[in-house]
Amino acid sequence: MSDDDDALNKPQKKALGLIRLIELLRRKPRFLDELKEALGLEERAVYNYLDDLEQLGHPELLNFHLDRSYGKYYIEPKNRLVLSTVDALVSHAALRMMAHHSPGDGRFYREALLKLAENLPSDLRNIAIQSTYELEQRSDNPGARNLGNSSNLERITEAWLGRNPVVFNYKLPNDRIIRVEIEVYLVEVSRANMAVYLIGRDTLYANAIHYLDNLKAYKLDRITGAVSVKDSTYTIPEDFEPHEYLSSAWGIVTGPNPITVKLKFSPAAAYRIKEGGYPNFKKVEQLEDGHILVEIETGTDDQGFPLELLPWIQSWGPRVEVLEPQNLRQTWLAEARALVAQHGGINQFTVKQYWAHTHQDRSKWQTMLEHTTEVARLASERADYFGERAKANLAGLLHDIGKYGDLFQRRLEGKESGLDHWSAGAHIALFEYRAIEIALAIQGHHIGLQSGAKQSLLEMKLEELQKKHPLELRLTETNVDLLKQRLEADVGSLPAPTQPIPKTLSAAEMLDTRMLFSALVDADFLDTERTMNQGNARFIPRPVAPKLQASRALELLEARLEQLGNDESIPQKTRELRRSLADDCANAANNPARIFTLTAPTGTGKTLSMLRFALRRAAQDPEVRRIVVVLPFLSILDQTVNVYRQLFAEFGEHYILEHHSLTGIRDKNSTSDQQSILERQKRLLTENWDAPIVITTSVQLLESLHASRPGACRKLHNLAGSIILFDEVQTLPVKLAVPTLKTLSGLTNEKYNCTVLFSTATQPAFDTLHTSIQQGEPIDSGWQPSEIVAQQAQLFSQAQRVNSVWKTQNALTWPHLVAELQDQPQALCIVNLKRHAYALTQEAQKQRLEGIYHLSTALCPQHRRDLLAQIVADLKAKKPCRVFATQCVEAGVDLDFPNVYRALAPLDAIAQAAGRCNRHDSLPERGTLTVFLPEEEKYPTRAYQQAAQLTRSQLVEHDGLNLDDPETYRRFYKSLYNIADTTDQELENFIKTQNYEEFAKRYRLIETHAVNVVVPYNLEAKTLMQEARDSGITGDWMRRVRGYTVPHFLAVDGVPPYLETLFLRYQWGSRTEVSDWFLCGEESRYDSLLGFLPEEGGVFGALVV
Repeated sequence: MSDDDDALNKPQKKALGLIRLIELLRRKPRFLDELKEALGLEERAVYNYLDDLEQLGHPELLNFHLDRSYGKYYIEPKNRLVLSTVDALVSHAALRMMAHHSPGDGRFYREALLKLAENLPSDLRNIAIQSTYELEQRSDNPGARNLGNSSNLERITEAWLGRNPVVFNYKLPNDRIIRVEIEVYLVEVSRANMAVYLIGRDTLYANAIHYLDNLKAYKLDRITGAVSVKDSTYTIPEDFEPHEYLSSAWGIVTGPNPITVKLKFSPAAAYRIKEGGYPNFKKVEQLEDGHILVEIETGTDDQGFPLELLPWIQSWGPRVEVLEPQNLRQTWLAEARALVAQHGGINQFTVKQYWAHTHQDRSKWQTMLEHTTEVARLASERADYFGERAKANLAGLLHDIGKYGDLFQRRLEGKESGLDHWSAGAHIALFEYRAIEIALAIQGHHIGLQSGAKQSLLEMKLEELQKKHPLELRLTETNVDLLKQRLEADVGSLPAPTQPIPKTLSAAEMLDTRMLFSALVDADFLDTERTMNQGNARFIPRPVAPKLQASRALELLEARLEQLGNDESIPQKTRELRRSLADDCANAANNPARIFTLTAPTGTGKTLSMLRFALRRAAQDPEVRRIVVVLPFLSILDQTVNVYRQLFAEFGEHYILEHHSLTGIRDKNSTSDQQSILERQKRLLTENWDAPIVITTSVQLLESLHASRPGACRKLHNLAGSIILFDEVQTLPVKLAVPTLKTLSGLTNEKYNCTVLFSTATQPAFDTLHTSIQQGEPIDSGWQPSEIVAQQAQLFSQAQRVNSVWKTQNALTWPHLVAELQDQPQALCIVNLKRHAYALTQEAQKQRLEGIYHLSTALCPQHRRDLLAQIVADLKAKKPCRVFATQCVEAGVDLDFPNVYRALAPLDAIAQAAGRCNRHDSLPERGTLTVFLPEEEKYPTRAYQQAAQLTRSQLVEHDGLNLDDPETYRRFYKSLYNIADTTDQELENFIKTQNYEEFAKRYRLIETHAVNVVVPYNLEAKTLMQEARDSGITGDWMRRVRGYTVPHFLAVDGVPPYLETLFLRYQWGSRTEVSDWFLCGEESRYDSLLGFLPEEGGVFGALVV
């Protein structure tokens, strides 16, 4: 009983309870437990109510019964439905037909069929009962079960009667699961396939002009899992007429703009057409030769294609011909040709065969029909998540249309060269479809995205390219109509042009183009990869990525957090801080915002806490497809990958993808049809981020988001529906702040459905740039994040573990600094340049310090991992341990020293260094951070120097800096944004001109890209090096060699003699050198203490990809 019933006296309550009981039993049979829950009574009270009801009777009811077969109570009405024998027989046949098409709901049909059978004469009754049980046995076949829960039909019926919205997961034909919430208006059987459908108003489109625009049809058998019923109610509009609504549907699915389909049936089919029974026939005309013309009115999809009709037409085989519309006719013809070709009868047609790709085995050459349709299909699937399926399909159909030119076919025979096959498709997309982004994507799938400026677009005209081609190439064909005819002969009519949407000159527009471009090039690469490797025994197909399985992953994480929370080796205070932060992150997962900051001191468990945020959010939202973790340094990435792989080991090796500069070959744009084997193979080796969890670097993610090259952009479409976790975001260069945040803001809109989280102990004040970020962008853009930690000051105060000492008035020489460490057996010293770390290490050797270690990116990842394990062991054992390192250790690396020295640096870098001091709060007193001015005040970049000098000036201005106060960092960043350029004006100009190529060249987190050098660290590394010498490099080899690779910046005078060049071996034996992978052939060049020792004059970098 509800709280409102308290105001009633006992007899009134009893009467109300009996009325409710009658209503419950009248609607459907009920178990005793259902009655207890619905009435809010104990078991004995329910029995008393049932007894009272039996004794009192009811004017509208005969009695109630206990159905012994199911243990349910039900009411049998006095005025039962009376059916004639014919009524019962027709109803029985109709129900049997429905049961055949929805076997998963057989229990409900069985009950209704048995009741109907009681109305039949005894001889028919026995047959009907027997056939009903046989039907039930058939539905028990696993192949006949539907995707949904067997009680879904019951729940939906109850919700429909009670006018309650229903919520369920729905499996689309492409296996994508979507979340649906509808108000059911009608439960209907399709006239096309006799399956049961729900028709209702999709509440996600509640703001449409008219409710009829929102009505959707959902097939019952595609509902996955259980249907849930909401408490709210709705009203079906009085003007809703089911017959009128379905008038344009061939089966059950209606669409806008009904069209007339004209068919001609042969005399062999005429008699069946005359028998009638087909919906939507508007005209039937008998011709003198015995043929029949039929006109059918039916709805269309967004592309103007008739809904649900084609399978019925195809069922007539050669006895029907499609006359109109042309798009239906061309599709019907194309599928007929494909069927004949599939079964070896292509010679019956006079259509010329056009080829897309060659193969060493001539029988494995790929046709244009195969390549075009497969790329269109794959591109459509990849763009479907962000609502651009139609554009991607058109891009796929047009991207290689130039290959239908006779010159290109001769090129495949080795008789032509220097051809452009992509500009014809770009021309059609731009000048016939007015689709700039499709044109740019097609143009760029070989040469990279170019410029969207008006003059550049005009230069896409084939007439202009024929006069003067910027790459000095020839077009494969200049007759666009001829190319379209050849394409449509293969694939059917192209989609009709639609009204173009006005474009804005914004970063958001550039993101939209790159995302569409990504879908196209990934589809093209995948299909080409499959074709090129036919018959290649060494080819390892790309693994099928597992699902995120967020709920299970969250369970594993929660178990790990609980284990850490009970680990008594970690100080109680630290455990409490970490538990508090993890709880804040779990609670924030419910926040509908899409931009977040996580500001917390080092050592408080941000890595696992932000993962908890992501998994909680993903578990609540089935639209989330993956989690992307973005880190600034390889050293952090190594550690994070290890933590994640251990945590999610049960999901297998493909659950986590690690991608950074050491995991692939850099892609370059191809400039002609004479595309080298190297370039094709290089592109196919690039990652497309098809994994549930991706762990990558800031350079990989951000430069890809602003790239123009096909290989770099390939992965971008997989960012849609992602939760992107940026760790140590303070490393983002200030001059790239505004353009970067504009793009990230675009990812968080409804279209791409991303969530972005910025995590750091030194949170940049990016929100102060909100107005600049909004400038020129869509109205919903900007940067106003929600902070996860509400009580930042309190958290930082509780986490105080370090005292800061500032020695920045006078420079400290290397000998003096090392001498100070004589009295400190355990200390970490971080400097700004690799050569400074070398110099300190050598000085420590000279002064005979014990426990000397050197850490920088001159050491390969496996070497660093081994050293870090040894350092941690020495620290725990209280052994001498003096580490000289670059900033590769100051963010995210789990080191805990009592004393840390940090060369003067930007304030955020100093704070990160403090995070390696007394990290686990295990000292009886606070640790000591000493900030010093080095003897050579040099910095990695000008921007780094500017920020370091600002730190020094603020130290003087405020008479010290409190590293445990978040306001210190906010004040620092606001001052930095006032003196530094937060917007590169050149980049802003490239946004206004939509110049993708120049933007990509200008947008660089690191000015010079490093090459990859494999070093002879141990026996396994040497074995892999020999494998590369003998067999060339492959994608699999690059993955296995990651741990033995160091980044190196080549000097201007070229490749030094101690570096061996590598080659890419093509499957048929050809070899081609690569320009960014080398072997360190001289073992003396790799030192056990200092790592890779390049020749004198080599460039030492600071940040690493």
